[in-house]
Amino acid sequence: MRRDFTHEIRVALPVEEAFLLFTPKGEEAWVPGWSPDYVFPETGETTKDMIFRTGNGEEVTIWTCLDWQPDRHHVRYLRTTPALRVAFVEVTCHAEGSDTKAVVSYGYVPLTTKGQDMVASMTQQAFAANIDEWSVLIADYLRIDAHSQLKCDNRPS
Repeated sequence: MRRDFTHEIRVALPVEEAFLLFTPKGEEAWVPGWSPDYVFPETGETTKDMIFRTGNGEEVTIWTCLDWQPDRHHVRYLRTTPALRVAFVEVTCHAEGSDTKAVVSYGYVPLTTKGQDMVASMTQQAFAANIDEWSVLIADYLRIDAHSQLKCDNRPS
């Protein structure tokens, strides 16, 4: 069994900047608690074949970058959570005026009975709500970052 889900969000940044928010290092800025353990390369630079780990317990997940095309604003990962499931994760960004449309897709394949139950219970509505939360987190990050820069830019010399 494989379950595929896709959802789009808008990011109030030009595509070149917005796309970088969907790299492991970029997500450190806006995803609460996101702290990847970079295996290769140890710098966390996004490259094809990069490997990193996240999670703990049965949610320990090993990520591998299968496809990295920054010139096309496209990235594809394989995330393996051995106790539960595998997911193919794909993000493609497109310019829409001065903003960006990010298309996020996940394809889930269970690895265990528990993983099969989890994947079977997933819905498009829950997936969309989760990705919509990304939009909120990114907007909050951009608001805070703009506020911080404004404070820095207005400091007396």
